[in-house]
Amino acid sequence: MRLGFGLLTFVVMARLLGPDAFGQVMLWLSVATLLSLIANFGFTPYVLREIGVRPTGALQVMSEVLAAKLLLTASVALIGLVMLIWMQPETRILFGALLLAALADAMTEFFNVGFRATNRFADETRLASVASFLQFAIVSGAVWWASDALVAAGAFMVSRLIVLVMTCFSQARYFAGLSVGSVASGLRRIRAVFAYAIDFGLQSLFGQVDSLVLNFYVGPAAVGLYQAGMRLFNGGAQAANVLANVFLPRAAQVANDAQKFGIESARVQWTFVAIGLCFGLLLAIVAEPLVMVLFGSSFKGLVDVLPWLGLLFFVRFFAASWGVVLTSAGQQKFRAVANFVQWIVVLGFAALVVPRWGVVGWVWSLVLGNLVLSIAYCVKGMRVAQVTRVQPICAGLASLTFLPFLHLPLLFTAP
Repeated sequence: MRLGFGLLTFVVMARLLGPDAFGQVMLWLSVATLLSLIANFGFTPYVLREIGVRPTGALQVMSEVLAAKLLLTASVALIGLVMLIWMQPETRILFGALLLAALADAMTEFFNVGFRATNRFADETRLASVASFLQFAIVSGAVWWASDALVAAGAFMVSRLIVLVMTCFSQARYFAGLSVGSVASGLRRIRAVFAYAIDFGLQSLFGQVDSLVLNFYVGPAAVGLYQAGMRLFNGGAQAANVLANVFLPRAAQVANDAQKFGIESARVQWTFVAIGLCFGLLLAIVAEPLVMVLFGSSFKGLVDVLPWLGLLFFVRFFAASWGVVLTSAGQQKFRAVANFVQWIVVLGFAALVVPRWGVVGWVWSLVLGNLVLSIAYCVKGMRVAQVTRVQPICAGLASLTFLPFLHLPLLFTAP
């Protein structure tokens, strides 16, 4: 439901606003999302692993992490208020609304973790179904009424706040006794989750820092074009969050049993690779009709980009298959270092290719960076889990299926 309605929401926004206005919304949404990473701070994988290892301490973990999250959210809100002072009036309203929406979304995600960590997926599904449809109806209706960037941002904010209120009421009913921990316990959790925060922050740069780079090298229209493609990409990428939320606690429970951990790790890996290959090839094979039907002729330049995004989708899911294994085994510090190296590769290569090849050059940079990350994860993962080399070999062969759909002449001529 989140995948479908989330995708439809941004498709309607992109089609009605056009590349320029949609690019403006997505640019400031990226800035707001990057700032809200401080409030997220990697709490989701941390809570899932902690409760998976010690289920009896679920309520204490949730209460203390809630205190930490509120402290960080207040800090982000203060930073946002200072930033508003230096902005133009129209930009101030746009950014303020999107920042509030991002903070509400971050808090909603925290409460959703309570469902997942205690295996109450059916409860979350019922809530997510209603909330996803409601968000789609509010945003689409508002943009249909007035195709304006400020209207889109305001509707986005209202929808996220309503979903947060719904989630709070639902969680209070199913997670009785949840309260805000002390300031001291919150600060203690912040220190404990620091490695998760670095890893989460570096991972979350994907899809957000993109807008800043493309706006710097090419301009807002390129941001709108790229982010339209990323709506499709992120729609499919929701599957990674679902799989991680299901498999991470299970794998963490058997992390000390080498044989069981190896079996669970193999299950995680093959599931990720299968979904990554299927959805990635879908983006590559039906690129042109997909763009024309969903976004219209004003986004025609996305046709050349989408097959490369399909390849990127597959590479990221391969990396994610090993990332879940490493987190379950407590290798979060290694993940943080590996992600840092990945972004050095991405930004370094982007400085060479984006000025000439634009959006496609940026996707090439992401593919290269994620390939480096995949290799690092794979080498480390084989040391901590009893998994054979069959999965990475099959994944390498599967990646060749993308070749017929990639616009390889772009490698030699600037568009």
